[in-house]
Amino acid sequence: MSESIAVLPPLRRDRRVQAWTLSGAVSEAGDVAWYVGLAWSAAQVASPAAAGLVMGIGALPRALFLLFGGALADRLDGRRTMIAANLGRIVVLAVAAFVVAAGQVTLPLLLTVAVVFGAVDALYNPAAGTLPRRMVQADDLVALAAGRQLANRLAVFAGAPLGGLLVAHGGLLTVMVVDAVSFGVIALALAFVIRPRFPQPPASGHSIRRDLSAGFGYLRRDEAARTLVIAFFGLNLCVGPVLAVGLVQRVHLDGWGPAALGWFQACSGICAAAGAIVAMRWKPRRPARAGLLLLIIQAAGCVMIGSVPRLAVFVAMGLIGATAGLASALLSGAFQQTIDPAFLGRTSSIVSLSDDGLMPVAMAGFGALISLTSVPAACALLGAVFAALMVWSASRLRS
Repeated sequence: MSESIAVLPPLRRDRRVQAWTLSGAVSEAGDVAWYVGLAWSAAQVASPAAAGLVMGIGALPRALFLLFGGALADRLDGRRTMIAANLGRIVVLAVAAFVVAAGQVTLPLLLTVAVVFGAVDALYNPAAGTLPRRMVQADDLVALAAGRQLANRLAVFAGAPLGGLLVAHGGLLTVMVVDAVSFGVIALALAFVIRPRFPQPPASGHSIRRDLSAGFGYLRRDEAARTLVIAFFGLNLCVGPVLAVGLVQRVHLDGWGPAALGWFQACSGICAAAGAIVAMRWKPRRPARAGLLLLIIQAAGCVMIGSVPRLAVFVAMGLIGATAGLASALLSGAFQQTIDPAFLGRTSSIVSLSDDGLMPVAMAGFGALISLTSVPAACALLGAVFAALMVWSASRLRS
């Protein structure tokens, strides 16, 4: 039974939402700690090339199975899928911890865990994408997205040093145990506290293949949904390469040193957290358009990274961070409001594919563009494309 909108508690006093936000942050911190431990352990037992393979191989099964996971998310109950995925992660970590305790950390073990985690992510992430719409009123979706984004950013800040401390003092085994406990926290919260209030419309197809076909058909028919998906693709594929490749190349070529890179990233992270706090209070009349127009400012920050003096790079990173905190919450809420609930899992998986399937290509392509031109020219070109895409997207949306 769905609950009447009239009886839903305010978001700040909603125990189910609080449990979801906090348990999700605990799980995120455990996950970040795990990846720090994984990276360190891979560097100890393998060559640099093999260590890179360990850190990147999880993206392959995630990209391969994402669309399948999206179809399953629309066909099965999302909360139960999330519980099952977390229990699966715990089992994988428990088996791996037993192997480590009985012997030693090996490259095949690390590769196996990374691959299995990538496959489980492909099932978990689309299922999680169906849950916000079932938890709160439409007017609270932006604030929910902002609160969860803020909690996850804080979890990343805490999880990275936690992972370093754990692997330094207890080794990979300790990191595995802590990560398994963090998955247990969110699994228990999902099982006993986080109960969806609104029903999930089941997929109408008779097979996964037909469900996938129906998902793409939905995007062809619905202009607003299609425009948002294209905008998310542009956001992921334009900003990511500038920050991961362009900024690093600028710091290296100008001889600013790794400390400067760390301070730039910290500036962006702090401003993103501040933007998320503002998004929890700000309720623009047309959140999707507001988010897209904010991203034009982010595009200007991308251009600045390639050419402005060192002090102004802090301004650019602050702009990128603040607009990310604001726009991500606005667009996530608008996405949940706009997409037909019966297609949320499939549409979420298509958006995620831009990160997991296309991002490596975008990174390599942007690096090649820098080699052919220069850092300022490459950042200016990608920033201009990004801004143009956001203007186009905003002009096509009515909400």
